[in-house]
Amino acid sequence: MKKIILLLITIFPTVIYAQREDFKITGSFSSKVEGKVHYNYSERGISVQDSVEVVDGRYELKGKVLGIQKAYFSFKHKGSTDIKQAWRDSRVIFIAPGDFNIIAEDSIYKAKIIGSEINTEYDAYMAPLNGIAKERKPFWDEYIKIKAADRVNNPRATELKAKIDQSTKEREDLLRTYVRTHPKSYFSIEAVNELMGPYAVVEKVADLWAGLDPQLKNSYNGKVINALLSGSRATDVGAKAPGFEQPDTAGKMVRLSEIKGKYVFVDFWASWCKPCRAENPNVLKAYNTYKNKNFTIVGISIDFEKDHDKWIKAIKEDGMPWTQLLSPANIDRGAMKTYGVRAIPSNFLVDPNGVIVAKNLHGPELQIKLAKLFE
Repeated sequence: MKKIILLLITIFPTVIYAQREDFKITGSFSSKVEGKVHYNYSERGISVQDSVEVVDGRYELKGKVLGIQKAYFSFKHKGSTDIKQAWRDSRVIFIAPGDFNIIAEDSIYKAKIIGSEINTEYDAYMAPLNGIAKERKPFWDEYIKIKAADRVNNPRATELKAKIDQSTKEREDLLRTYVRTHPKSYFSIEAVNELMGPYAVVEKVADLWAGLDPQLKNSYNGKVINALLSGSRATDVGAKAPGFEQPDTAGKMVRLSEIKGKYVFVDFWASWCKPCRAENPNVLKAYNTYKNKNFTIVGISIDFEKDHDKWIKAIKEDGMPWTQLLSPANIDRGAMKTYGVRAIPSNFLVDPNGVIVAKNLHGPELQIKLAKLFE
C-alpha cells in the first residue's frame, strides 16, 4: 500500500470569493459539567479555531463562516489531567450559516444536534458508510497485526486483504449511488471529494460531477472542487507542464522553462513528511542512475517559510544533490497551487518538449518507467 499524506491545506485559487455569514451555536450539558468546548477546521490552509468555557452546563459560540465547514469539536472537563480525554470526547459537527443547538448530558461525542439541517443530513449520509466501516474494522485490525514482510506469502493476509478491498468497493459504490440520487446535496460534494482520491483523478468523478445541480457546483464549496478538478486536468498526462518560478536554497528564483532539452522529474515533498523522506532514497537512486542520460530532478518542498532551516537540514540528511525549490503550502500561489498538489509525495515526469508523460511514480514504478525511457 502506498503511503502518502493528504494535505489539510486545500488548493484554493484566489478567484474563489464568497461572503462570510453569521453562525451561532448554543450548547448545554444537563449534568451541569464545567470545562471547555473547542472546535477547529481548516480554511484556505489556515486553522480556524475557537473555544469557550462551559459555565453551569451552558456555553455559546458564534462567528462568521465561509460556506459549509467540517469542524472537529471536543470537550475537556475542568481539572482533567488526562490529555487524551478531550480526543476521546470529540466528534465532527458541520458549521453553516444560521443558529443551532448542541444538547448533551456530559459528552460532546454523544450530544444531539438540534435545528441544523446540514448535521441531520450528515447523520443520514454517514449511517450506511458507518455500517461498512464497522464490518471492515475486525479485518483491518487483524491485517495490520501481520508484519508487512510476512503478508506476501500468508494465506490469511491474502484473505483479509480481499475482504478489505471488497469493503472499499462497497463504500465507493455507496458514495456513487448517493451522488447520483442526491444531486443537490452538499454531501455529494463530500462524496466526490473522497472518490477522486488524494491525487484528484478526474476520470473517477467526471460523470458524477457533471450530473450535480448547477447551483450546488456554483456554491463556495462547489467551486473548491471545481478548482481541484481544473488543477488536475492541467497536469494530466499529455498536458503541457505548467510553468513556475520558485526560490532555491540560496533564494535565487528558478524557472522550469530554464531547464531545456531534458526529462525533468518534478518532485513535491516536505521535510516533515515521513512517506516523502522514505521515498527519497528511491529518487536518489534514479538520479544517480540517469543523471548523465538527459535526466534531472527538481525538488519542490512545501515547507512553510518559517521552517527554512528544517528544509535545508532534510536536503543534507537525505543527500539530495539536485535543484531544490520552495513553494510554501500556506501561500496562496506558487508551484504547489499551480500543480494542484493536495497529497505528498507527488511528482510529475516532464519530457524535453515540456509535456507531462507520467505522474505520481513511486518505488519500483519510477525505476521501471525510467528504464523504458533510457535503456
